[in-house]
Amino acid sequence: MKGWKFWLGMIVGIGALVLFARDLEWGPFLNAWEDLSLGWYGLGIFFFCFSFFLRCPRWKLLVSDLGSVSFSLLARAFFVGMLINRILPARLGEVARCVVLKRRAGLSLVGLLTTVAVEKSFDGLALLTVTALALALLPAGELPADLQPLFEEHRAKILTGAIGVPLALLACAWMTPILLAFWEKRRPTGAEVGWMGRFVRSGIAGLATLRRGSQTLVVVFWTGVVWLTLVLSAYCALRAFGFELPLSAGVVLCAAIGISVTIPQAPSYVGVYQLAVQGIMVSIYQIPLQEAKAFAIGIWALQIIPVGIIGFACLRSLGTSLDQATHVENEIEASE
Repeated sequence: MKGWKFWLGMIVGIGALVLFARDLEWGPFLNAWEDLSLGWYGLGIFFFCFSFFLRCPRWKLLVSDLGSVSFSLLARAFFVGMLINRILPARLGEVARCVVLKRRAGLSLVGLLTTVAVEKSFDGLALLTVTALALALLPAGELPADLQPLFEEHRAKILTGAIGVPLALLACAWMTPILLAFWEKRRPTGAEVGWMGRFVRSGIAGLATLRRGSQTLVVVFWTGVVWLTLVLSAYCALRAFGFELPLSAGVVLCAAIGISVTIPQAPSYVGVYQLAVQGIMVSIYQIPLQEAKAFAIGIWALQIIPVGIIGFACLRSLGTSLDQATHVENEIEASE
């Protein structure tokens, strides 16, 4: 039986898709595809898939304190999760990849889920930082006339926030040893055998990589490389459709897509994703509507289909089925 998140995502996704398609004009829409550069498009696919591969060493570093796991197994579990994210709503793939790793490597599920939360936190910081820096450093004229004065006036504040907020949060992360010491000293008698004690200890174990500054810096490095390749992928997609836009447009596009995929929507990010890309292309870069629609479909296919194919190949190599990978209730209940 489908949960409420599934149906909410379906309603939002279908509604957004209707809005996206209502003013579609097939002639200009198809014309936008005629001059598609397959070289640039293929390069965009490469960079996007490579950005997902680069997330694997980062995740391996985060799970290293939970136990030993091979890079091959971890990478396959990761891409299986990305496959499920593309065919099911509610980001179920994030849970599924942890469950696959728990089944194969015997690691703590709560600890694995915590590492995913840490991973997403770093991605959120990267999204905030790179976008703010890009907007603050845009040369005059790259923003619409009504927005340019606003960013000129607050340029220093944007730069300060883009650099200062992540640094402050990283400083808080390095306080993990204090949290560990506090828990070990103040935990109630017998808590270690109760479900709450196991939950807290596993959760702190997932954060353990942050208690060593060198490891945290490595995670930050991998996060930066991941987002750089995402920006390059978006830029290649822009060039594939013949849009002569600056590299900063790739950053803005990544920000719009990153925000859009957090909204409940139909499987494969259908609907909200396309509306977000279309809105950015039309409102900020003054791209004609039908060309923006074609681009929204093109970059969606670039980001959804290839990673899904890789995920399916990893699923088969693990000798499991999609049904087994998505039925995670028993593992979640057992970890409580």
